[in-house]
Amino acid sequence: MTKTHKERVLESVTKDIETLEDGYKAWWPLHGSGYLLASDLRIIADYLDELNADWDKQVQDEVGV
Repeated sequence: MTKTHKERVLESVTKDIETLEDGYKAWWPLHGSGYLLASDLRIIADYLDELNADWDKQVQDEVGV
């Protein structure tokens, strides 16, 4: 089965997603993922938003925002 562009982008950057001290996940490109287009960065940003959604809700609930 042929992978979509989104699947190929996420596959190439997943190893570079780290959990930071504050509990949020961030893309930390340590392993040389190669060049990325603006559309690729949007895919990564959307994926990080998905990964962080539950944690962000918990933080916002605790802070009262």
